[in-house]
Amino acid sequence: MAAPEAPAKPGGPAWRALPPAPVTWLRELVRRIGAPVGSVIFAFVVGAIIVLLTGGDPVLAFQGLFCGGIGVFCSGSTYGGITPAFQISTTIVFATPLIFTGCSVALAFRGGLFNIGAQGQLTMGAIAAAAVGIHFAGWPGFILFPAVLLVGTLAGAAWGGIVGVLKAFTGAHEVVTTIMLNYIAFGFLYYLLRGGPLQLAGQPEISPQIGAGAFLPRFISSTGQFLGEPGAIYQAHTGILIAFVVAFIFYFILRRTALGYELRAVGQNQRAARYAGISYRRTVIITMLIAGAFSGIAGGVEIAGLSHNLTIRYATDTTGFDAIAVALLGQGAAIGIVLSAFLFAALRVAGPVMESNANVSQNLVDVIEALILFSIAANALRRVKIPWLQRRPASSDKEPPPPLAGMTIESTKPAEVGDTA
Repeated sequence: MAAPEAPAKPGGPAWRALPPAPVTWLRELVRRIGAPVGSVIFAFVVGAIIVLLTGGDPVLAFQGLFCGGIGVFCSGSTYGGITPAFQISTTIVFATPLIFTGCSVALAFRGGLFNIGAQGQLTMGAIAAAAVGIHFAGWPGFILFPAVLLVGTLAGAAWGGIVGVLKAFTGAHEVVTTIMLNYIAFGFLYYLLRGGPLQLAGQPEISPQIGAGAFLPRFISSTGQFLGEPGAIYQAHTGILIAFVVAFIFYFILRRTALGYELRAVGQNQRAARYAGISYRRTVIITMLIAGAFSGIAGGVEIAGLSHNLTIRYATDTTGFDAIAVALLGQGAAIGIVLSAFLFAALRVAGPVMESNANVSQNLVDVIEALILFSIAANALRRVKIPWLQRRPASSDKEPPPPLAGMTIESTKPAEVGDTA
């Protein structure tokens, strides 16, 4: 009979096998950011190969991207006429609405919904914000400014809420309804600006300006100068600070509220959520209301901070669709969405600079963005299990099935809890 083993000492192998807290944290960090960072690197490597194979210079191409997007590596006579501060300012302008709409799409994703209607919700928010800012232009700024943002937020929420109600009570697929509502929003915009009530007299496809009290302040005054350039060229405004606040609200809702728990539970497993007493209908409606509100306030901030009037460009803008890429690359996390928004904004701003200075078509930006999404999707597909592709044991290794195998005793199956919307 073998002698019993002595208990392991605290300093023994079993104790040392437990990883320390910093190591565990580092592993979790690598696991979370590994796929997005790897996808970006993969896209840039393939992009460099494409440039090389088509007779271009990858080094010059990427220098153009970095100079045009974030204002670095702008050395040499080729980039002598580029102002880095202006490029950074423009990137901030492009990133601001992407953060709002990225949070909108990501929130719906976490709830198991596909919000393809962020652009329509943004458009409705811009329409409502412009209407209030124009018709009540004489109001003092401390009333007009919050009214413009609030009305834009509510308009986007209402547009998203329609999708939630249809999904909850009729089962209408949100992809179809959001796409159709996009077209309705664009058509409504055309109606208002082409001979409609918001058209500026004698100038189709543009509205009058909103009241000056609703203007968002810019970081650099348009009446002065900055780095030898007129301040009017720097359009970065304080709407980016509102975007950061919305990103924090997105994080707080998901991670620090009961609604966030219910939203994630419904997104992961609807049946289990129902068994836990979570109302599927209520959660879907609230999710789409908040998602629409995030996109709606993006429209209000665009009106108050950038254009100051309603134009036809919102019907052809791609911000709401680019937000899908931002949400996917950001992995549904607030900090990831912010960083992804700046990445995609920098690529968009840098494209023309790369084309004019490195003689590489700015369509390379579209290729890089598509490769990023392809790589992210490929990582997601690795987690999909297809039963008929799984390895099956050889017939000789099979054990005889237990008695009553494959039979279901109905009396022991719990009944589904009814929805309590």
